[in-house]
Parts: sequence; C-alpha cells; structure tokens
Amino acid sequence: MAPSHAATGLLAGVLATAALSPLTPAGPLDYTAAAAIGAGAALLPDIDHPRSTATRSQGPLTAALSWLARRASAAVHHRTRTAADAATDGMHRHLWHTPAAALALGLAAGTAATLSTAALALITWFTTGLAVRGLAQALPRGADRARLTSWPATTLIALAATALLIGSGASPGPLVGAVLALGMIVHVLGDALTRTAVPLAWPFRVGGRRWAMIGPPRALRFRTGTWPEYVIRWTCLIAAPAVGFLLA
Repeated sequence: MAPSHAATGLLAGVLATAALSPLTPAGPLDYTAAAAIGAGAALLPDIDHPRSTATRSQGPLTAALSWLARRASAAVHHRTRTAADAATDGMHRHLWHTPAAALALGLAAGTAATLSTAALALITWFTTGLAVRGLAQALPRGADRARLTSWPATTLIALAATALLIGSGASPGPLVGAVLALGMIVHVLGDALTRTAVPLAWPFRVGGRRWAMIGPPRALRFRTGTWPEYVIRWTCLIAAPAVGFLLA
C-alpha cells in the first residue's frame, strides 16, 4: 500500500497547511513542503514491518530503526495488554499504528524542528526521500520507476528539495510536526479500512481490550491491491495539487 499511503499523506499535508494558515501564513513553497513531508510521514507507521518501504529506504540505518520500533511496540503491547487481548507478538500494526503514537511523534518532531534547523533539515530530508520512493511506486513497473526509487535518486532529490525548502524558510517547525502527525494518522485510518484493521483506541479499552482492532463494518473493508485502494490513491493524487493550487 506504499503509493496509496503516500498519496493520502500528500493530500493531508496540503489540507493541514490550509487549516493552519490563519496561524502560520503559507505560500506555494509551504504547501509543497507540507505535501512532501505528509507523503513521507504517511509511510512511517510501517517502520514496524521488516520489508516495508520505510524500513528499506536507508539501508542498515532504517533496518536498525525498524528493529528498534518492533521491539518497542512488542514491549508496550506486552505491558499494556489485557486478558481479553489476542495473543500476538505486538509488532506490526500495533504501537506505531495508533493515533496516540502519531501525535507523540508529531509533537516531538515539531519541537525539535522549531528548536533546531539541523533537526528541521533532517526531518524534511528523510520524509521527502520517503515521499519520492512511495509516490514513484504508483508508476508502472519498469526502468524509469526502478531508477526513481533507487537509493541514489531518492537521496539526491530529497537533499535538493530540503536545501530549497530550508533556504526559502518554508516548512516552519510547528507545521512540520502537525503534518508529520497527520500523515501518520491518515496511514492508520487507511489501514483501518482493510480486513485486519488497527488499534485505533489504544491506550483506551474497547470491550475490555486495549489492542482491539477497529475499523468500519466488515462489509465496507477491502483487501489491499483491490479497486477501492486504487480509487483512494488516484483521487488523492489528483486532488492534492488541485487543492494546493487553489489554496496557495
């Protein structure tokens, strides 16, 4: 679901910028930066899967982050689960697929980006690289897609975009935090639409379970790779630039 998650994050970044524009005036570059950060952030929850786009994006570095993320998720699951919760390893689609974790990471990222230009640049570079890699997967398989999703290409594009955005003063810290949190949340909501669902209510109990997998009625859920996913993906890919153009 990487390109679909990235597409929803792209639109979320644009909408978050518009919502915050009364507090943080935004121009075209701010919308562009937020869209890129949102698209990348929408891939972050899957850092809890060893073969996800986020985990493979920066080689050994993100592989190590994935290992830590999975162990942290398992530990939190073990400590907070109730007798009514299902017996699982607590890794994929657990802690990092909760709105609570998204809000916490967004607050941390926004604070760091506000206090440190280096942190702002690092967050922008990492999420923009993820955005390129995720969105490029919407292209047909072939040489162009392979080149665009390669490590050198995504890294260079992300570095160039980061230099432009930071140099122009776009993507202020608070906006970065808000967009990162919203990008992760739209990923979680997207996964809630699939057969497995996600623990939306954690850390609160639902029917005695803290890790209750919550989603719409089963008749409204879909399997990944089927037509509802493609409708969502392409609607967001078309709407994001259109809305950004109108609002910027």
